[in-house]
Amino acid sequence: MPDDSLDYLVIGAGPAGLQLGHFLSRAGRAHLILEAGPGPGMFFRTFPRHRKLISINKKYTGWDDPELNLRMDWNSLLSDDPELLFTRYSDRYFPDAEDMVRYLSDFAAECKLPVVYNARVVHINRTGGGRGPFQVTDEHGRTYEARRLIVAT
Repeated sequence: MPDDSLDYLVIGAGPAGLQLGHFLSRAGRAHLILEAGPGPGMFFRTFPRHRKLISINKKYTGWDDPELNLRMDWNSLLSDDPELLFTRYSDRYFPDAEDMVRYLSDFAAECKLPVVYNARVVHINRTGGGRGPFQVTDEHGRTYEARRLIVAT
């Protein structure tokens, strides 16, 4: 059912969609994240095929500065919660893809992000001759409406 009170619809609950959702929540923006699969980070449930991430997880940098440490952490999403760092999920330099799936699930839950799962988008329309809100329909026929649409797939 259309909900014209939404400022943003975000398609995709991978790292980009969840990070954006976190910042939209912090900014007080009404938003909803639509995810095709049953949980966040569906890409990482299949890829990479060899099940090792190629993004480094440099847990031990030799520095105490959190800002500097974050520059060496290629997997963490940004938040104010130090418990939500990816380095707490794996000690491996090249972590397992399953660690990323678990991390993204925890990030979405801890940040209380508004995600609708099993909502594969099949149609996007813009009303008002291209000037009105976006209407997004999922494979179940549910329709969502928002002033802005972000594709984070």
